[in-house]
Amino acid sequence: MDTMYGLVRRGSHRMTTAGKAVTLTARRAEELRLEIALAARDIFLADGSPSATVERICDAVGIAPRTFHRHFPVKEDVILPLFARFGTLSIEVLADAGADGDAVDILVDAFSTEVPKRGQVDTDRALMKMILEDPQYRLRWLDWGQDLSVPITSFLEDRFILGDDPFTRELPAQLIIQAGRHAYVYWVEHGDFTHLRSALRVAMQMIVGSLTPAPPQQH
Repeated sequence: MDTMYGLVRRGSHRMTTAGKAVTLTARRAEELRLEIALAARDIFLADGSPSATVERICDAVGIAPRTFHRHFPVKEDVILPLFARFGTLSIEVLADAGADGDAVDILVDAFSTEVPKRGQVDTDRALMKMILEDPQYRLRWLDWGQDLSVPITSFLEDRFILGDDPFTRELPAQLIIQAGRHAYVYWVEHGDFTHLRSALRVAMQMIVGSLTPAPPQQH
Protein backbone atom coordinates (compact mmCIF):
# COMPACT_ATOMS: atom_id res chain seq x y z
CA MET A 1 0.00 0.00 0.00
CA ASP A 2 0.92 3.64 -0.33
CA THR A 3 3.71 4.84 1.93
CA MET A 4 1.58 7.76 3.14
CA TYR A 5 -0.17 5.30 5.45
CA GLY A 6 3.02 5.31 7.50
CA LEU A 7 3.15 9.07 8.04
CA VAL A 8 2.62 10.60 11.42
CA ARG A 9 3.02 14.29 12.12
CA ARG A 10 5.05 15.41 15.09
CA GLY A 11 4.80 19.15 15.56
CA SER A 12 5.68 20.81 12.26
CA HIS A 13 7.63 17.83 10.96
CA ARG A 14 6.24 14.98 8.94
CA MET A 15 7.71 11.67 10.04
CA THR A 16 7.53 8.06 8.98
CA THR A 17 6.64 5.38 11.49
CA ALA A 18 10.31 4.48 11.49
CA GLY A 19 11.05 7.99 12.74
CA LYS A 20 12.84 9.22 9.62
CA ALA A 21 11.99 12.59 8.16
CA VAL A 22 10.36 12.43 4.74
CA THR A 23 12.67 13.90 2.10
CA LEU A 24 11.62 16.85 -0.03
CA THR A 25 11.66 14.64 -3.13
CA ALA A 26 9.45 12.04 -1.49
CA ARG A 27 7.05 14.72 -0.25
CA ARG A 28 6.77 16.23 -3.72
CA ALA A 29 6.10 12.79 -5.15
CA GLU A 30 3.35 12.26 -2.56
CA GLU A 31 1.85 15.64 -3.41
CA LEU A 32 1.80 14.83 -7.12
CA ARG A 33 0.27 11.40 -6.44
CA LEU A 34 -2.48 13.05 -4.42
CA GLU A 35 -3.04 15.72 -7.09
CA ILE A 36 -3.46 13.00 -9.72
CA ALA A 37 -5.76 11.03 -7.44
CA LEU A 38 -7.96 14.06 -6.76
CA ALA A 39 -8.19 14.85 -10.46
CA ALA A 40 -9.19 11.26 -11.17
CA ARG A 41 -11.77 11.40 -8.37
CA ASP A 42 -13.34 14.55 -9.81
CA ILE A 43 -13.54 13.02 -13.29
CA PHE A 44 -15.03 9.79 -11.95
CA LEU A 45 -17.66 11.73 -10.02
CA ALA A 46 -18.50 13.93 -13.00
CA ASP A 47 -18.87 10.86 -15.20
CA GLY A 48 -20.61 8.72 -12.60
CA SER A 49 -18.11 6.01 -13.50
CA PRO A 50 -14.40 5.24 -12.98
CA SER A 51 -13.96 4.42 -16.67
CA ALA A 52 -11.99 7.55 -17.63
CA THR A 53 -8.75 6.80 -19.48
CA VAL A 54 -5.27 7.49 -18.16
CA GLU A 55 -4.83 10.03 -20.96
CA ARG A 56 -7.87 11.99 -19.82
CA ILE A 57 -6.67 12.05 -16.22
CA CYS A 58 -3.24 13.18 -17.38
CA ASP A 59 -4.74 16.00 -19.42
CA ALA A 60 -6.56 17.25 -16.33
CA VAL A 61 -3.33 17.35 -14.31
CA GLY A 62 -1.04 18.46 -17.16
CA ILE A 63 1.31 15.49 -17.09
CA ALA A 64 2.39 12.84 -19.57
CA PRO A 65 1.09 9.25 -19.34
CA ARG A 66 4.62 8.04 -18.57
CA THR A 67 4.61 10.25 -15.47
CA PHE A 68 1.28 8.77 -14.44
CA HIS A 69 2.59 5.23 -14.80
CA ARG A 70 5.74 6.09 -12.88
CA HIS A 71 3.51 6.69 -9.88
CA PHE A 72 0.72 4.23 -10.66
CA PRO A 73 1.67 1.03 -12.53
CA VAL A 74 -2.01 0.44 -13.38
CA LYS A 75 -4.86 2.95 -13.54
CA GLU A 76 -6.82 1.44 -10.65
CA ASP A 77 -3.97 2.30 -8.26
CA VAL A 78 -4.85 5.98 -8.71
CA ILE A 79 -7.27 5.84 -5.75
CA LEU A 80 -4.62 4.63 -3.27
CA PRO A 81 -3.44 8.14 -2.23
CA LEU A 82 -7.03 8.94 -1.20
CA PHE A 83 -7.01 5.97 1.14
CA ALA A 84 -3.51 6.92 2.26
CA ARG A 85 -4.70 10.38 3.28
CA PHE A 86 -7.50 8.81 5.28
CA GLY A 87 -5.01 6.45 6.95
CA THR A 88 -2.67 9.31 7.80
CA LEU A 89 -5.38 11.24 9.59
CA SER A 90 -6.55 8.11 11.40
CA ILE A 91 -3.04 7.53 12.70
CA GLU A 92 -2.80 11.15 13.83
CA VAL A 93 -6.02 10.83 15.84
CA LEU A 94 -4.66 7.73 17.59
CA ALA A 95 -1.23 9.24 18.18
CA ASP A 96 -2.60 12.50 19.58
CA ALA A 97 -5.18 10.88 21.86
CA GLY A 98 -4.74 11.49 25.54
CA ALA A 99 -4.09 8.51 27.78
CA ASP A 100 -7.31 9.18 29.70
CA GLY A 101 -9.56 9.41 26.64
CA ASP A 102 -12.29 6.86 26.03
CA ALA A 103 -10.92 4.20 23.67
CA VAL A 104 -14.20 3.74 21.81
CA ASP A 105 -14.64 7.47 21.23
CA ILE A 106 -11.08 7.78 19.95
CA LEU A 107 -11.41 4.82 17.57
CA VAL A 108 -14.72 6.15 16.20
CA ASP A 109 -13.08 9.52 15.61
CA ALA A 110 -10.06 7.88 13.98
CA PHE A 111 -12.26 6.16 11.41
CA SER A 112 -14.66 9.03 10.75
CA THR A 113 -12.73 12.31 11.12
CA GLU A 114 -11.64 12.71 7.50
CA VAL A 115 -15.06 12.75 5.84
CA PRO A 116 -16.81 15.57 7.76
CA LYS A 117 -13.57 17.52 8.05
CA ARG A 118 -13.65 18.23 4.31
CA GLY A 119 -17.39 18.91 4.24
CA GLN A 120 -17.88 16.63 1.25
CA VAL A 121 -19.96 13.85 2.76
CA ASP A 122 -22.20 13.30 -0.28
CA THR A 123 -19.20 13.42 -2.63
CA ASP A 124 -17.28 10.88 -0.57
CA ARG A 125 -20.27 8.58 -0.39
CA ALA A 126 -20.77 8.76 -4.16
CA LEU A 127 -17.12 7.87 -4.70
CA MET A 128 -17.30 5.01 -2.21
CA LYS A 129 -20.37 3.64 -3.99
CA MET A 130 -18.48 3.70 -7.28
CA ILE A 131 -15.47 1.96 -5.74
CA LEU A 132 -17.57 -0.76 -4.15
CA GLU A 133 -19.38 -1.47 -7.42
CA ASP A 134 -16.20 -1.91 -9.48
CA PRO A 135 -14.34 -5.20 -8.77
CA GLN A 136 -10.84 -3.82 -9.40
CA TYR A 137 -11.30 -0.69 -7.29
CA ARG A 138 -13.12 -2.66 -4.60
CA LEU A 139 -10.13 -5.00 -4.27
CA ARG A 140 -7.86 -2.04 -3.59
CA TRP A 141 -10.27 -0.66 -1.04
CA LEU A 142 -10.50 -4.03 0.72
CA ASP A 143 -6.70 -4.06 0.95
CA TRP A 144 -6.45 -0.58 2.48
CA GLY A 145 -5.81 -0.19 6.14
CA GLN A 146 -3.36 -3.01 6.74
CA ASP A 147 -0.71 -0.45 7.62
CA LEU A 148 -3.05 0.75 10.37
CA SER A 149 -2.55 -2.50 12.24
CA VAL A 150 0.64 -1.41 13.99
CA PRO A 151 -0.57 2.02 15.22
CA ILE A 152 -3.92 0.56 16.31
CA THR A 153 -2.12 -2.19 18.23
CA SER A 154 0.15 0.39 19.86
CA PHE A 155 -2.90 2.45 20.81
CA LEU A 156 -4.63 -0.57 22.33
CA GLU A 157 -1.66 -1.95 24.23
CA ASP A 158 -1.38 1.32 26.15
CA ARG A 159 -4.88 0.70 27.48
CA PHE A 160 -5.49 -3.05 27.43
CA ILE A 161 -3.71 -6.34 28.06
CA LEU A 162 -3.04 -7.84 24.64
CA GLY A 163 -0.58 -10.57 25.63
CA ASP A 164 2.66 -11.66 24.01
CA ASP A 165 1.36 -14.11 21.40
CA PRO A 166 1.68 -12.35 18.00
CA PHE A 167 -1.68 -13.62 16.74
CA THR A 168 -3.78 -12.61 19.74
CA ARG A 169 -1.85 -9.37 20.15
CA GLU A 170 -2.64 -8.22 16.60
CA LEU A 171 -6.14 -9.71 16.35
CA PRO A 172 -8.04 -6.77 17.94
CA ALA A 173 -6.47 -4.33 15.46
CA GLN A 174 -7.40 -6.58 12.54
CA LEU A 175 -10.97 -6.80 13.81
CA ILE A 176 -11.11 -3.01 14.14
CA ILE A 177 -9.87 -2.54 10.57
CA GLN A 178 -12.45 -5.01 9.25
CA ALA A 179 -15.16 -3.33 11.32
CA GLY A 180 -14.19 0.00 9.78
CA ARG A 181 -14.57 -1.43 6.28
CA HIS A 182 -17.95 -2.94 7.11
CA ALA A 183 -19.19 0.32 8.64
CA TYR A 184 -18.36 2.19 5.43
CA VAL A 185 -20.32 -0.35 3.38
CA TYR A 186 -23.22 0.20 5.77
CA TRP A 187 -22.92 3.97 5.29
CA VAL A 188 -22.94 3.69 1.49
CA GLU A 189 -26.06 1.55 1.65
CA HIS A 190 -27.97 3.79 4.08
CA GLY A 191 -26.74 7.25 3.10
CA ASP A 192 -26.77 9.11 6.41
CA PHE A 193 -23.36 9.91 7.91
CA THR A 194 -24.77 9.37 11.39
CA HIS A 195 -25.24 5.73 10.41
CA LEU A 196 -21.49 5.47 9.82
CA ARG A 197 -20.58 6.78 13.27
CA SER A 198 -23.30 4.69 14.91
CA ALA A 199 -22.08 1.55 13.15
CA LEU A 200 -18.49 2.31 14.10
CA ARG A 201 -19.46 2.85 17.73
CA VAL A 202 -21.34 -0.44 17.96
CA ALA A 203 -18.41 -2.30 16.39
CA MET A 204 -15.73 -0.64 18.53
CA GLN A 205 -17.74 -1.26 21.70
CA MET A 206 -18.00 -4.95 20.86
CA ILE A 207 -14.29 -5.29 20.17
CA VAL A 208 -12.94 -3.10 22.97
CA GLY A 209 -15.47 -4.57 25.41
CA SER A 210 -13.85 -7.98 24.97
CA LEU A 211 -10.42 -6.70 26.07
CA THR A 212 -9.05 -6.62 29.60
CA PRO A 213 -8.09 -3.11 30.73
CA ALA A 214 -4.43 -2.65 31.62
CA PRO A 215 -3.75 -1.82 35.28
CA PRO A 216 -3.16 1.87 36.03
CA GLN A 217 0.47 2.88 35.65
CA GLN A 218 2.28 3.75 38.85
CA HIS A 219 3.83 7.20 38.94
